[in-house]
Amino acid sequence: MSAARDISVVIAYHNREQYIDQAIRSVLGQTLKPLEIIVVNDCSRESARRHLDRYADACTIVDMPTNVGPAEARNAGVRHAHGQFVAFLDDDDLWLPRKLELQRNYLLEHPECAAVHSTAWAFFSDKPDALLGCHWSGPIRLAQALTNNHWVMIPTTLIRTDVFRAIGGFDPRFRECDDRDFIIRCCAAGYKIEGIAEPLARIRREGHPSLTRRNWRMYWMDMKMCWTHRSFYYRAYGIRGFVSFLLEKLHIASYYTPYVDGGVRFLIRLFKVKYKVRPGFRDPVSSENQFQVVPAVENSNKLRAKITHEM
Repeated sequence: MSAARDISVVIAYHNREQYIDQAIRSVLGQTLKPLEIIVVNDCSRESARRHLDRYADACTIVDMPTNVGPAEARNAGVRHAHGQFVAFLDDDDLWLPRKLELQRNYLLEHPECAAVHSTAWAFFSDKPDALLGCHWSGPIRLAQALTNNHWVMIPTTLIRTDVFRAIGGFDPRFRECDDRDFIIRCCAAGYKIEGIAEPLARIRREGHPSLTRRNWRMYWMDMKMCWTHRSFYYRAYGIRGFVSFLLEKLHIASYYTPYVDGGVRFLIRLFKVKYKVRPGFRDPVSSENQFQVVPAVENSNKLRAKITHEM
């Protein structure tokens, strides 16, 4: 097995000692070994924190004094990272053995690409695995990232570390939807994120809180995310795109809520969900884009200027 001295792996960890062993073993079992594994303990209970002691020799353990959520925990991991590339793994998910090897090779062969993600298997305790994937060709465009039909799963992603830092990392205001917010900001800055059709990760879909509570919590975060990027929605789709996204997400949130779900389905029949790019919209991500890192301060100022100007 070869060793890559330029990949940092960041795992955000919070009270999931029942899953973390499998997650770390899936990193240690990679055909291409990373430079380092950074486990960020997001203020877990004492017994869960002690569980990490067995990995003191294999991993760098970063302890957060308070619970900050996965977005800021990942940011803290990157602050300790030394690799040219960074990959994120959730504490209950797994990587397939060639994940880092294939994605690093892809980025080396495609210098214009800022990050690469992949298809993944969703696995459950009570039903067969399901394929979650990138079903489109080419880099994800901003117009696509704004919809519910295109998404990038962070545990499947390998990104250039300087790009991550230039974007400003994950937004800690989002305890949910931080991944979608991050991808939208990447696309808005013109960075190319491409996908590999081969599944390279296994995403756990069990052991989470009540689906009803979780879906509604995610919907509120979706609303917050949509409002944060309202200028992009308006530029790409007008008011209809903004409303279409919220209706789609409301349908998902209300799925397990009697009566509310029926009302939402009636609204969707009444107001067809439709994304139609407005004439004259120029997507920041194009096939001609070449990879170029914009300094973090300059990039953040440009994005803020865009939003302020277009509100």
